[in-house]
Amino acid sequence: MSISVSAFLFCLGFAVFLGCLFAWVYNYRNLHKEPRGNPQKVTDTLTVPVEFVVASGQEGSAIKRLEQEKTCYETGNVNRDAFVKKLLALFRSYLEKENLNILSICYWAANEEGFNLKLSNSPYMLSESLSVPRNNRYFSKKEFNWNEADEIPVDVYRTEEQIIGSMAGAVVSGNGKVHGYITIDSTNSNAFDDEICMELRELATLTEEVLRIMDRNFKLDRENSLFNGILKETLSLFNSSSKGNLISDLSKVLQDNFRFDRLMIITPHEQDKDIWQISEVVGEQKEDFKGVSFEVHVKCLLYELLAGKVSVINERKISTDPYQRRFYENEPENLELRSLFAVTPPARNNSYPLVIVLESKNDKVVSIADEIMLTYVVANAALKLSDIQSKDDSKQKKEDTLAEVESNGLGELLNYFEKEMHSLKNSEDSLGILFLKCIPLKKDSKATVFEDFLAKLKRIKKAWNGQHLAMLGSGEFVLFIKGDLKESVFEITARQIIANAKNLLDESTLSIKSHFIWLNKNRVEEIEKKLGQSGRTLFIVSITNKFQEMSEAGE
Repeated sequence: MSISVSAFLFCLGFAVFLGCLFAWVYNYRNLHKEPRGNPQKVTDTLTVPVEFVVASGQEGSAIKRLEQEKTCYETGNVNRDAFVKKLLALFRSYLEKENLNILSICYWAANEEGFNLKLSNSPYMLSESLSVPRNNRYFSKKEFNWNEADEIPVDVYRTEEQIIGSMAGAVVSGNGKVHGYITIDSTNSNAFDDEICMELRELATLTEEVLRIMDRNFKLDRENSLFNGILKETLSLFNSSSKGNLISDLSKVLQDNFRFDRLMIITPHEQDKDIWQISEVVGEQKEDFKGVSFEVHVKCLLYELLAGKVSVINERKISTDPYQRRFYENEPENLELRSLFAVTPPARNNSYPLVIVLESKNDKVVSIADEIMLTYVVANAALKLSDIQSKDDSKQKKEDTLAEVESNGLGELLNYFEKEMHSLKNSEDSLGILFLKCIPLKKDSKATVFEDFLAKLKRIKKAWNGQHLAMLGSGEFVLFIKGDLKESVFEITARQIIANAKNLLDESTLSIKSHFIWLNKNRVEEIEKKLGQSGRTLFIVSITNKFQEMSEAGE
């Protein structure tokens, strides 16, 4: 079968035409398609995005963060406009040197409907609220050059008659996204030749590069602003004095800086280490979860995190059929929450096992920056909780050690003994008193000495059967007993206590100073007859002198 040359050339030309047509359609779609996703860029319009406006009473509204983003967004727009305006001014200045009678050079920002006039350089009064639809026969092209041969692309001036003789334009685009359009116009006809049109294309390319750099700078400024903000917020956590205060402060930090539909803060149960407790809930179903204690189920989303196998869980598009449990087997369901992010300090940190959980109705609850900030927040909060827990444990240890110990001043103690001395005259009881003064061998702080001696005191107390134990100050203790106790028995007991105390302190840099007294009705009368003074007065004076002597020995 043969084919004529003319038919072959026709088929070849038609095939080339179809190929060009398909290529144009494909490139047009890539060039003009809208960017996906929701992150705002400096290449968008100057209008503040809708997501910046949130009801202040809404839980999880991230008020402080939205304020930071709004400020950063507005600053980015101002900087962007300044750069683009400068480019337009420089290009107009260059064109005027060619005596082209330039009327204006304009930048039109792209949006979903078309292009809005945003920036211009012109000595003439421009019309207000100018816009060009996307299907405009000129603006739908990558570039155009109009010379009064057809309908004018757009009249930008407040005049009754047309003053534009020629106009050229070039699209500002990159990465398949249309950012805007640049146009120049002149009173001259055929003012823009191929060389100037090429330079206009280069200006559009340069503008796109400026916008891309500004877009990147905006992202960095935004992240720096967020990081600095969360740093200041987190530092406030270290002022918390108790676990409850810290959980409350942490909840406020998270609410101010992160978007979510449900927030949970989970801590270990105070009595059972294998059980977890939801200490804080904000948002969805807060009444159903707050205060709930649970043992995590092996098939739940948080099992590996609470078991210490991982420190981060980031689930997106969570299944609702079957429903995926978060914490425990019989938890209340919520089919609207589609993503979950949970973070806890790494197990190697050996810090308090605190867990922060954020959930959202969107498919993605956190960004990469959010994940970094939340990891930082939970690490610092857990560190502070560890410090609080350590202080609480130390305080409890002291309380346990000082059980049945009364803290008295010397005046209170002397008044107490004076009453006891008075009661001896009408009683067959005796009074035994043992004084202990802890003395550091090295120049350690009093707090260190006291802490060390407290650890030994608990063991000393077990060997003391007296009814009263008093503390005068750091390292000064008084053990006394009243009852039917012979002097010899008391002396043996007192010496045994002193010996035990010395043995316990041998391993420490401490020594002990001691003194003991035994009195009964007969002994008091003997002293009074011998010295000719009241037994109570003599007793008080002797105790005061003895304490003074022991205190000087410790200096």
